[in-house]
Amino acid sequence: MKTRKRVIGKQFGPEPHQFDPYDAMTNKEFEAEVIAALNAAKQRQKAISIKLPEALLERTREEAKRRGVPYQTLIKILLESSLDRLGAA
Repeated sequence: MKTRKRVIGKQFGPEPHQFDPYDAMTNKEFEAEVIAALNAAKQRQKAISIKLPEALLERTREEAKRRGVPYQTLIKILLESSLDRLGAA
């Protein structure tokens, strides 16, 4: 019998791991995570290159603009929060 992984949030790409884990959060909960992550993001940083689907990058830029943060900062916040959630699961 096959077991399916539990998917939290809306899927945004063709791969099973491409979903929005923040879909179920309220704006206040999301903003609290963003603020906490912004404070944590003030650590030493290393530049990398990453390929993203154009639609995902555009959504990220739009959301970052709406929230008044740089899009790369938002990507760092989302990545860190997602890894924290995965580690807690």
